[in-house]
Amino acid sequence: MSTETKWTPGPWRHWKEEPGYCGEMVAANGKSVCVFLDDPNDKDASLMETATELYEALEALTGVVQSDPFLRYSEDSLYGKAIKAALAVLKKARGE
Repeated sequence: MSTETKWTPGPWRHWKEEPGYCGEMVAANGKSVCVFLDDPNDKDASLMETATELYEALEALTGVVQSDPFLRYSEDSLYGKAIKAALAVLKKARGE
């Protein structure tokens, strides 16, 4: 299983523009992408800004849960289903 990501690392910030125009998401390394937002305060921009942090937090959480020798659970348990779903979304985010 690869944990290498292919996206531009964050942090990203939203450059707010007027409603109906292209807003810009800018990464720490200067790379930018145009995003169309109807509202310069759109909460979608907040999600995009935190996407890298969300990925890293979920990756850390799944790693801790999987490596805890005292946490026992079956694949059909609540923990097992949650970890399986988290690992699947991390894989999807990596483009695998």
